[in-house]
Amino acid sequence: VRLVSYRVDRITREGVGLFAVYLNAAAAHGGLEPLSPWIAKLRVTGDICDAYFSRTSIDPDVIAQFYRAAKAEPVISDFGEDAFIDAIDI
Repeated sequence: VRLVSYRVDRITREGVGLFAVYLNAAAAHGGLEPLSPWIAKLRVTGDICDAYFSRTSIDPDVIAQFYRAAKAEPVISDFGEDAFIDAIDI
């Protein structure tokens, strides 16, 4: 799974990320197309958005924060809202 698109708006306090599935890590890192355009959507707002994406969040790396949020917060997915809860960081 790879974050393929994201947007963070600190004024409206909203973060949205789309995740796609690749055949394997080599395909994801090699620029190949995902198996589907996206399989899960993460949308966080308000205080939850601030916790991950404010200028004072734990990690200023926005992409890393999207992966953390996707593991902890509900996502919109055919695989359930906790689709990434057991995901392993690689």
